[in-house]
Amino acid sequence: MTTLELLRINLSTSHDAFSKTVADVTQENADYVPPGIMHPIGERWAHLVMAEDMLLHNFVTQTTPLFAQDWAGRTGFAADITMLIAQTSDAARAFRVDDLNALREYMRAVFENTQSFINNANPELLETNVDMSVIGYGQVPFPVWFSTFIVGHIHDVMGEISALKGLQGLKGYPF
Repeated sequence: MTTLELLRINLSTSHDAFSKTVADVTQENADYVPPGIMHPIGERWAHLVMAEDMLLHNFVTQTTPLFAQDWAGRTGFAADITMLIAQTSDAARAFRVDDLNALREYMRAVFENTQSFINNANPELLETNVDMSVIGYGQVPFPVWFSTFIVGHIHDVMGEISALKGLQGLKGYPF
């Protein structure tokens, strides 16, 4: 198995598990504000999708993220870059998704876009670095970057959402 094949499979299975984890989330579940300082499911879900969109486009392809072009105004939430880089805990806890169906569609578009990108990636991409200096990580080899900031982030947020579903008496992970 090549590194690209591994990244492709990991992304596909991560997207599938995440999609199944949020498949039964209702508006009530998405808006539930948990005790302590945890963020609501809706905020975590929107954050994950928008982050994947922004990370791939801004850091790798140097193109405009979907939320700022074809999907502008159609994400199901106020897609503001501050929710990724400068949001306070209070703002995150107050965040609400306006339209879960729109978020689901935006999620599908982002997931398909990222999967298409890695499915069609040239093996030379594996020899490049992604500059993550803006958050203090410096130059990160592409395979490490993709595994950490795309696939790993999906699993991180899926775990948070699963715990938040559990607090509401729901099954989290789909397996």
